[in-house]
Amino acid sequence: MLGEPISDASALPRAVAAIRQKILQACATRDIEALRIPIDWNEVRPLFERGAKRTPGEDPIERLKALSFDGKGQEILALLRNVLRQAFVVETRGKAQMYVWPAFALKPPADPSPEERQIMLACVRFADLGAIRRRGPAAADARRHRARWRLALLLVGRPGVNARAQAFAY
Repeated sequence: MLGEPISDASALPRAVAAIRQKILQACATRDIEALRIPIDWNEVRPLFERGAKRTPGEDPIERLKALSFDGKGQEILALLRNVLRQAFVVETRGKAQMYVWPAFALKPPADPSPEERQIMLACVRFADLGAIRRRGPAAADARRHRARWRLALLLVGRPGVNARAQAFAY
């Protein structure tokens, strides 16, 4: 079950709000190494790509740098900051609850305004924007042409410790 988008961060459970805040603080430092603390808060290492397999001993910060257009992690920090400033939704599956940012990754507006489209584009990696561009102008209209945008997506489990960041396509 998917709830309605929520813009008020004070509606988050304390543990979820804490990890969100820790990630935003890490982003504010502009140092990808600062993400090590919220990453280490997890019981299980986050996945940073859909369907990704972890190599034993892989350094999560090095993985984030490799995914970042600039190779230093600045793009990832900007994406996380943009994503966590958006509304979120609560997804419930059985007894499990996940807090998902941005809400429009799971509940996109039917006909996004120019401002909404700009916000959505701020949550897409440069490499994925290039893929949209290569498919042509029609691909930019995700609803009408069913193009697959790859949005940065952050999911945080109810206790606030089972966070995983990944690329998400809708």
